[in-house]
Amino acid sequence: MDGAVNIDTKKRYLSVLDVWSLSLGCMVGWGAFVMPGSTFLPVAGPAGSVIAMFAGMVIMLIIGNNFAFLMKRTPEKGGIYSYTREAFGREHAFLSSWFLCLSYLTIVFMNGTALFVVLRTVFGDAIKSGFHYIVSGNKIYFSEVFISVIALSGAALLFITSRQLLHWFNSVLAILMTLGVGIVAVICIPHASGVLGDFGSSGANPAYGICSIVFLAPWAFVGFEVISFDTSRFRFPVKKSKHIIVSSIIVAALAYGSMVLVGVSSVPDGYSGWAEYISDINNLNNIRAVPTFYAAKSIMGTPGLVIISIAAFSAVITGIIGGYRATINVLNTMADDKILSENFSKSVFSILFVMFFSVLMALLGRNTLSWFVDLTSFGAIMAFGYTSAAAYKLASRDNIRQVRITGFLGTAISVVFVFVQIVPRLTVMEVMGAEAFLLLSFWCLLGFVFYWRTISRGSQSEYRGMSVSGVILFALLVYSVFMWLGKRIVSKESVSEVRAALVSGGIVLLVIVFTGLTVLLYIQTLLQRKHEASEREKIRAVESNNAKSQFLFNMSHDLRTPMNAIIGYTDLAIKEADSPALSGYLSKIKNSNKQLLTLINDILEMSRIESGKLELEPVPADLSEMFDDIRELFEEQMKQKKIEFKVDTSELKDRYVWCDIKNLNRVVINLLSNAYKFTPEKGKISASVLQSVKTEEGHNTYEIRVRDTGIGMSKEFVAKMFSPFERERTSTVSGIEGTGLGLSICKSIIDLMGGTFDVHTSPGNGTEIILKLRFLPAREELVRNEEECTEDNAAETDFTGKRLLLVEDNAVNMEIAGMILAQSGFEVETAENGKVALEMVSGSEPGHYDAVLMDVQMPVMDGYTAAKEIRSLENKALAEIPIIAMTANAFREDEKAALAAGMQGHIAKPIDVKVLMCTLSKLLCSKDS
Repeated sequence: MDGAVNIDTKKRYLSVLDVWSLSLGCMVGWGAFVMPGSTFLPVAGPAGSVIAMFAGMVIMLIIGNNFAFLMKRTPEKGGIYSYTREAFGREHAFLSSWFLCLSYLTIVFMNGTALFVVLRTVFGDAIKSGFHYIVSGNKIYFSEVFISVIALSGAALLFITSRQLLHWFNSVLAILMTLGVGIVAVICIPHASGVLGDFGSSGANPAYGICSIVFLAPWAFVGFEVISFDTSRFRFPVKKSKHIIVSSIIVAALAYGSMVLVGVSSVPDGYSGWAEYISDINNLNNIRAVPTFYAAKSIMGTPGLVIISIAAFSAVITGIIGGYRATINVLNTMADDKILSENFSKSVFSILFVMFFSVLMALLGRNTLSWFVDLTSFGAIMAFGYTSAAAYKLASRDNIRQVRITGFLGTAISVVFVFVQIVPRLTVMEVMGAEAFLLLSFWCLLGFVFYWRTISRGSQSEYRGMSVSGVILFALLVYSVFMWLGKRIVSKESVSEVRAALVSGGIVLLVIVFTGLTVLLYIQTLLQRKHEASEREKIRAVESNNAKSQFLFNMSHDLRTPMNAIIGYTDLAIKEADSPALSGYLSKIKNSNKQLLTLINDILEMSRIESGKLELEPVPADLSEMFDDIRELFEEQMKQKKIEFKVDTSELKDRYVWCDIKNLNRVVINLLSNAYKFTPEKGKISASVLQSVKTEEGHNTYEIRVRDTGIGMSKEFVAKMFSPFERERTSTVSGIEGTGLGLSICKSIIDLMGGTFDVHTSPGNGTEIILKLRFLPAREELVRNEEECTEDNAAETDFTGKRLLLVEDNAVNMEIAGMILAQSGFEVETAENGKVALEMVSGSEPGHYDAVLMDVQMPVMDGYTAAKEIRSLENKALAEIPIIAMTANAFREDEKAALAAGMQGHIAKPIDVKVLMCTLSKLLCSKDS
């Protein structure tokens, strides 16, 4: 997303503890307390489960490193959607976030329904009474639904009214959970010392059991990445995110591992050991059905039960809060990119949506919702895989070897995880049940609907050819619905049941696949229409640009010719002014002339950019010298406004680079000029340049920052600040001059250089603009160390006795140029067209003319032709006379055309006397030498 704009309009209120608590709290939920007895121990036993958890931790640390890299690299546009979009485009970003959104939604309502389970575990079946209803054979009690609704609604209300209070509460709960787990583990685990080396009770090979648990790592650790969406709200350096991610993943692994060992530290009477106890767990209820709770109470008594209950309650609530925040951020991000309705970009709307959806799901009861648990892992794996691939691609671009390795490993691991997730019976337990596959097919179908909406509202150039997202969604939809039907048939015990399942399932399959295929075909037809419309638009644009280019070429000459007269006569009149009042009037006219010329130049430059005619001219340049010159340029005017002005190049290691120094200088000067305009007296403005590591292509990455404490910009204006002629419409800036084209031109130049243009601002808090560019290093001896000609050293040159031939068809321009040259000591002869000039040069003695100032557009013979004819004269002394183009054709291609015609210089009209004298000084001095 080159040139992306990032708006820092929200208060940075998240501390290190808040962020760490979000990461840990979203990872560790009710599953950490119940899964040891229901899944981990039967499959891998205490030893195998602990090994698997720590293997999963290592995998997550690899993936976490990828997240940390991306968070640091793009600190103001975090989140999986943004990372994937930057690396692979909008379609892949949609896929990664669509499935991740399902995972986060599942975390919210599954933790919401877990509260009732915690209470039932502690207080027994006494609370299972009163009104109830049945869903899929499961009894749903009103008390169960009521508790879930209270928790989900309360979290939503706090999100809307006081997020800071909510995150303080979340941090407290995360600490309580960590302490509770730690206390129980320290006291109970020594009682399990005799069985720490045991493996699973299911009869599976230990290695197979361990691998089966390892493949649950995405489910166990999903949530640490939620902090990547909130980097703009960190009140600490984003580079600390890596330590937060690493520490939260390690603590989560310790929590899972310690709860496994706690689960085998005590066995109820009547069982010979933990294996017999775990194998009978489905027949038990209340505390005995949850080994972690039973062990805490058995060993520590009632205090142990209280401590582990508080820890579990805290884990559930932090899971709800983390899931809420993550889901809201994903919805906001997708809405901002117009994949979802604009309503989802409003936090309140997203919060209420998540709340109502979660409450609706809670009405189905926890046992019914167990179908969704399998999909949590699938969404997490998709997100981890895309993020790792994005890290690999972007690290390869920046030549960061360590991240390339972790990015590749994370991507490869995620591919294996996806394969294990959707292919049945590769692990001891069933990773995805029949209902989960059916839900996945429905989610893919729903994704088609939103993708349909995205394409129909997208630009013509945004999508080309076959829809990647469409193909992947349709393939996954077909596979999922067939797997659902297959599993459903396999589960039947009689032929009649198989026949009934085949008929009803076949109808469902046909409806889902036909609907998906219809949407896919419609999307492809829509893409084809957009592509055809885009091609027609391109043809019209080319024709329009050609016509506009010719018009601008003529307009440039026609506008600059009268401007040359206005500016020239004003300069001459200032020198002749007798009274201070008249001199003041003329100075104001001169300033107005400059503003008008700036506007004309900006308009013409913007038109050239739009037509693709702006070209870069990389030359060996000295960045340090450029910033020193900029400091000198602004220093005095900053002092007059009492602004504290700093230019910092101390972090610049390789100052000599290949770049278009003129355009880069133009960009930085424009940014500093804006900072000066919009920063009040006694404010602060700074410009700095930083350098990072070399890329594999040998480029250095440079970061140029321009920062001020001025009035800042509104979110609405920042969204369109790069559009031509846009200006902030406030009373504060209404009296400040400007064309509204400077930033648009700067953005185009930076885009052409392959850089990025990031903006951090908010009203009243100033603005920081960050340019990121890549340049090849240059050798110092190649850098042109020739000093720029200044007005002072040009004035030192004695032009007395030097004779010039001035070729100009416009009488007014001829008079102005003649007077300017005469005032500098030149003797001037004139010619009204190129043919006359050729005759005068060819008929002169060598040395009679020291140089020729040649207009380009003239009747009879134009300047280019005249220059070529002069260069072809037989008399070498006459043929080598310096010729300078002095013309209203002021574009870069006009300079090239002048050089191609044999001229040694190019001076644009209106004439800048300083540039004219400097050019003449250089040419005549080199001629004399």
